[in-house]
Amino acid sequence: MIVPAEIEALDRIVVAGAARSGRAASLMIKRFAPQIRIVVCDRSAEPAALAALEELRAAGIDLHLGTESSSLLEGAGLVVKSPGVPADAPLIRNARRRGVPVWGEVELAWRFLSNPVIGVTGTNGKTTTTELIGHVLRGAGRGGRVAGNVGTALSSLVGEVSPGELLVLELSSFQLEDSVSFRPEAAILLNLSEDHLDRHATAPEYFAAKLKIFARQRPEDIAILNINDEAVRGAALPGAAARVWFAGDRILPSGSAGAHGNAGAHGNAMPAVRAEAGWISADLEVVAAAGRGLRERLKGFPAEAAGTGSGAALDESRHRRTSGSRNGDGSGEGFPEGFTRVFYWPEAALKGGHNLENALAATAVCLSLGLAPEQVAAGLKSFPGVPHRLQQVAVAGGVAYVNDSKATNADAAVKALTAFDAGIHLIVGGRSKGCSFDQLAASAPAGRVKQVIAIGEAAGEIADSFKRSGREIEMVDGLEDAVKLAAESAASGDTVLLAPACASYDQYDNFEERGEHFISLVKQMIEEEIEP
Repeated sequence: MIVPAEIEALDRIVVAGAARSGRAASLMIKRFAPQIRIVVCDRSAEPAALAALEELRAAGIDLHLGTESSSLLEGAGLVVKSPGVPADAPLIRNARRRGVPVWGEVELAWRFLSNPVIGVTGTNGKTTTTELIGHVLRGAGRGGRVAGNVGTALSSLVGEVSPGELLVLELSSFQLEDSVSFRPEAAILLNLSEDHLDRHATAPEYFAAKLKIFARQRPEDIAILNINDEAVRGAALPGAAARVWFAGDRILPSGSAGAHGNAGAHGNAMPAVRAEAGWISADLEVVAAAGRGLRERLKGFPAEAAGTGSGAALDESRHRRTSGSRNGDGSGEGFPEGFTRVFYWPEAALKGGHNLENALAATAVCLSLGLAPEQVAAGLKSFPGVPHRLQQVAVAGGVAYVNDSKATNADAAVKALTAFDAGIHLIVGGRSKGCSFDQLAASAPAGRVKQVIAIGEAAGEIADSFKRSGREIEMVDGLEDAVKLAAESAASGDTVLLAPACASYDQYDNFEERGEHFISLVKQMIEEEIEP
């Protein structure tokens, strides 16, 4: 492992935050640059992972809990900021004031790695899309190690992955805001809506952090974007990457016409990957051209993408380049000229329009890398989904219990509702992120959402939003009472849906813990044979 020169020259590094990312960064530095003194600090005197910190002490790393003293910066040449540490934390403000560079953990780890990176960001759908891309790549024998905000710190992969292995990173705004030189060869922006306004001062500031994923991309890189998302379509995108747009069943917003690519505020951009009549289809020529520069740099990937060029051979029973009139029966008619069918979406285990958009993004990047349509289709069909994202826990008494604990903002909860036609008993609430719940209230009419049960710190705020929409909701103390109340109210054919639209930190350490509690409550109810 070659240690970056800018790291090797340092005598002291301060790591702010002792959670997963901070611990991984500290141990990585200690492993590959043991001469550097590493200081880890955390403003909490008893962080959740207190037991895991013993590994840091055993490695000879200085640990300071319950303090953000400026004295820790003495002699420091770098501060590595964990994603959970706010930009306005006293230690971070003092470091910047002293001229000490501040990097995020992803920025640090990326400098140690020579691996090509696919970066995935957006307000919602990041985890599913990241895991889906990794699944498709692994199924095609192309690597696809997954890390980042998905739960594995990138630092933990340093020294563990081969240099040419393709990495797929889920990237949050907290990770991207502290990027300095970080440059993913392929970058995906799924959508943009209000979120994390408890950390970012304004929605534009939050959006700007997300857009940093493109900032240092070069012409040989690719940027994959959702044309149906108004905020994405209207964003002033930085960087010089080739752009590949994808579109869901809505296809194009009004006023969009013209050639593939970008014009002005993207008003003339056209999708190269799209969904229509139940099929995901792609213009393989356009997608292949966008990814050519990237493929040339990837060992083991074809310079010419499958389905293009003189050597292309498509299975006509499954794929067809079409230009006929629409009949909507999945036969292949109705697609624009030059498009090739890739996958019939009803065959996927994933459900919901938002997951279709996630699949379109995954299709776009995998085809750009040179995977054959058949390989992409096989991965889309076999992907089981990920825990805590529209995860069906059980069916009892004809009632389905669905865990979408990862729906940590209102927009994600709204998208979860679209996966069900009617009979929804919605459990919502937790710690507010400073965003309005009015959109959620407007998207939960009584005809589809039979019952709304609010829990946690934000219950009152949620109730106020529903009152403004002309509806009263029920409030209970916690998840246990909410599951019991929903089970008692639900009839056969209904769905009890946990889609909190809030962070979990009022009652849980993370959304995973909240989701696991929901699962255990449902299973306990079934085991005790409590009839809903």
